[in-house]
Amino acid sequence: MTIGTTAKARVYIGSANATISDLVDFEADTYTEISDVIDLGEWGPEAKVLEYTRLSDAHVRRLKGSIDSGSIKLIVARNTTDAGQNKARAAVEDYLPYAIKIELNDKPTPTGENTVYYMRAVVGGAQNEFKDADNIVKTTITLGIDGAILEIPAAPVVALSPVSGALTGATNGVAYSQTITASGGIGTPTFAVTTGALPDGLTLNASTGVISGTPTATGSSSFTVTVTYDGGGSAEADYTLAVA
Repeated sequence: MTIGTTAKARVYIGSANATISDLVDFEADTYTEISDVIDLGEWGPEAKVLEYTRLSDAHVRRLKGSIDSGSIKLIVARNTTDAGQNKARAAVEDYLPYAIKIELNDKPTPTGENTVYYMRAVVGGAQNEFKDADNIVKTTITLGIDGAILEIPAAPVVALSPVSGALTGATNGVAYSQTITASGGIGTPTFAVTTGALPDGLTLNASTGVISGTPTATGSSSFTVTVTYDGGGSAEADYTLAVA
């Protein structure tokens, strides 16, 4: 489990697109960062709860209606040279929704990935706050979320070494050893051959990742090694091993 703060969160505005909804399309879009963000607001899906009362039992009944993903009141320190802020301000005059990306700073490991939110939103306003001489001029950019919010949770990124490909060859009747190592996960890793099979005579140590033994036949074998960390994170690599 990852618990974090809003510090170092980043907000991006993408292309005007009334139909974008799939993760692959959001990830492929081109984004401009909105800088000098002060407050990310409060937002998320909330369903309307509809009520009725049956005379037969006099109890209130409730049903779930439509789901509203909310609006983001994005407060920024007004910066007229920032491309992202200027794009958002200009988008107030555009009736199309825009692709929005928000990335937190909550990766669970140094090489992991942060939580990322994607959504489609209409830019409904860019209200300026001036007040007195000792006030930083701020702009509240209103993003009305149009549809569902896609959340990609923070996760460790696990790597195997060697990477997929051919392992050092073995010789029939000669002792062999090859170590598969893993990094980036949380906790203790466990290794397993999940598809294919090792050459006859060889085994994979589940704790150490060492492939060892003495081959008993010539030929080439293809197999997949999967590593799983007990605290979170997994990866796999496809190998071939030739026995001469």
